[in-house]
Amino acid sequence: MKNFLPNPFFSATKKTNTNAQKTENAPQNSARYPPYLCLRGVQSIFFMLLLTGCLLAPASTSLAAPGEASIGIKGGTLGVGVEAGLNMSEYFAVRGGVNYLTFDFDTTIKSIDYNFEPTFFNADLLLDFHPFANAFRLTGGLYLNNNEVDVDGVYRHDLLPPEYQQYSYITDQAHVKGTVSYNSLAPYLGIGWSSNQNGPGWGFNLDLGVLFQGKPEVSELHLEDPWGVGQRSELQSWLADKRQDIVDELDKYEYYPVASITVKYSF
Repeated sequence: MKNFLPNPFFSATKKTNTNAQKTENAPQNSARYPPYLCLRGVQSIFFMLLLTGCLLAPASTSLAAPGEASIGIKGGTLGVGVEAGLNMSEYFAVRGGVNYLTFDFDTTIKSIDYNFEPTFFNADLLLDFHPFANAFRLTGGLYLNNNEVDVDGVYRHDLLPPEYQQYSYITDQAHVKGTVSYNSLAPYLGIGWSSNQNGPGWGFNLDLGVLFQGKPEVSELHLEDPWGVGQRSELQSWLADKRQDIVDELDKYEYYPVASITVKYSF
């Protein structure tokens, strides 16, 4: 098999005109995101909660008493999690929590069909400032950021050069695999509202902000195949091109919109 196996992965990059007409007409970067998890969906949730917060702001009254603690369950664009908080004064409070989310989406970048599987797992430490001593707050802090994306791609059958079409049935056996990560420490800025009550009881928090998690970094990108093609030195320049394609695709998540609602109990 090694002796006659074609190598479309780097020979196709050298023959840019061989399949020009087919490549020109083919979609170069057509993403198929789940509508509730794509960046546009995240932004929609963000602005919907922002509008809700603006409607709630005029109704804000006094902040809960200093020394009051709370614990809650939250959900949002970073997934589901738990959070604990402590009011230090009528103007300042601290919060900490953890979040978890996993999903996957498909996208086509040039000649490769990719499956991206993000896993978000992070912890946060936040400081809230209530400038008007009411429910409205400004928030800043840090996230211990362990957001990663597993990458798995296969060569598109319809974009193989004509001389390799007879081998299209085996292209699914060669996978471009790697991992994408972001900065391990990510600053956060946002605004929010917290329901307020006198004494213990149930309430909620609303948070809207941006996580500055940096540019994506692709590590361990390699070709996994049963014939040993991935071990050839000629493949490295082709993999470098694929690495840049992946970075360009996921670069939009450098500034990740954060929106969440927390149901809490104060005591």
